[in-house]
Amino acid sequence: MSAFFLAFLAIALAMVAGREAVRVSRMVAAGASPVAMFAIVACVGIAACALAAWLAQAFAALLLDRQQGWFVAAALVLAAMEVIFLAPPKAPREATQSFGALVLVLFAGVLADASGLLILSLSIATGEPVFVAAGGALAVAGVLGAAVLAGPDWDKLPRRSLRWIIATLLLAGAALIVFT
Repeated sequence: MSAFFLAFLAIALAMVAGREAVRVSRMVAAGASPVAMFAIVACVGIAACALAAWLAQAFAALLLDRQQGWFVAAALVLAAMEVIFLAPPKAPREATQSFGALVLVLFAGVLADASGLLILSLSIATGEPVFVAAGGALAVAGVLGAAVLAGPDWDKLPRRSLRWIIATLLLAGAALIVFT
């Protein structure tokens, strides 16, 4: 069960300061249906986290035990760098009427950004991909759901200081893994 909580905490931190929450809040602010966005967020969170955990099972056989810890540390460092250096997307001028496009963009964003890599690495390191995927899906749905509820108010968060604080926590976690 610790894999669940560890995944939930790491992915929630990466998502709060990350790009996808800003993207979702700006889509709702541009006029996308909040009800549809809730459904999309829930489906994307489950599907992307399940796929990342499934990929981890195939990748786990390639790594030795010590390499698994380093892989998690590298994922935490990359998540911190993403939080610090990647700027959020620009606000859309109008809401898209294509829910397929929203699903595709969010699915690719969740799977290919820090949260997907964290799910992959934590699944390998803990050996419990189901719990990691469940914790990650709950974190993705929770943070992106909060962004849907906040809508344009999400931009009022002190994102600059939040990004630096969360990046520092992610880097501290990586250092703890490497030096223990």
